[in-house]
Amino acid sequence: MSAFTRLWQRAPLWRTVLITTGVCGVFSVMFPAPWLVNRLPYYGTITSKVGQMLGRSSANPNAASNPDEGRRMVSQPPMDAQFEGVIPFAGRQLPLPAGKWHPVLNYQDDISHGEILTSLFVRSEQGAVTGFIIAQATTQSLPASDTQMLQDQCHSTFNFTVGDLPQDGKQTECWMTSPIRVVNNLFLTSNQALQGLLSSPLFIPPALQRLGMMGFDLPPVLVDTAWTHIEKSKSGSGVDFATIHTLLSPALAGQKAIPGSPEDWSHAGMASAPVVADFVGRTDRWLKGWLPYLRKGYNGTLDSSHPLPETAAADPGFHG
Repeated sequence: MSAFTRLWQRAPLWRTVLITTGVCGVFSVMFPAPWLVNRLPYYGTITSKVGQMLGRSSANPNAASNPDEGRRMVSQPPMDAQFEGVIPFAGRQLPLPAGKWHPVLNYQDDISHGEILTSLFVRSEQGAVTGFIIAQATTQSLPASDTQMLQDQCHSTFNFTVGDLPQDGKQTECWMTSPIRVVNNLFLTSNQALQGLLSSPLFIPPALQRLGMMGFDLPPVLVDTAWTHIEKSKSGSGVDFATIHTLLSPALAGQKAIPGSPEDWSHAGMASAPVVADFVGRTDRWLKGWLPYLRKGYNGTLDSSHPLPETAAADPGFHG
């Protein structure tokens, strides 16, 4: 019998203290004290990772010193959940392209005196990401000036393709396809207005970090198929909007590698890369066919009791 075993049997008080210390240690990692996180940054990193693994909403220990923090909320739903077809979103509906989509992160912000809901979803095949959705919509009206960045995304010369509806003074709608580079787990694009969204520190980094922790592999290039609808508020001043970015992987089924070189995946580069031009062309045609469902989703008129037509839902990145 070892010394530890004899001590365990003969010293009940010591045994109780040892068990209590272990339990308290576990609880201190699961429910960290803000003052301890501030003093021990490495401890804060560990507790943050544990919180993400548990699917717990993010909490900023410095929230008390920043009055805006209470008006921002990030949550990480369980990624084993999966959605297909049409789902509720920001008081409207969100049609999902073909396949099973997993929730990555939800972010709600009412800093600009009107709430904006952001939800991120991922679709994969054999661990390789085939699609990534960034859906945003207002739940309260915003000043029209706050949507200028959304319109600028569509008017960049770096986009592959662009389309829009004639403005009638009441609403604005545009759509586009655009190349996205994935470098060191970051989204990069020459479209500066779009880069503002893709580099948002509030929800993109934690979402990509979570994907990495869960073993999802991102391809080196994604093609963004984006749709934006802005209209004057029916309930008063300001505007309401929805913008849906569906980032599609051009990689072949079950692979992370993409056809062509990353440099070919640009507005200028695709002119000399037929394989890139082919994927972009198929993506643009799919997006134009998907627009009616996005519009119906905005108006909440989709029939969620019936599956979406396979021909419309099957995007070029889906390998069903």
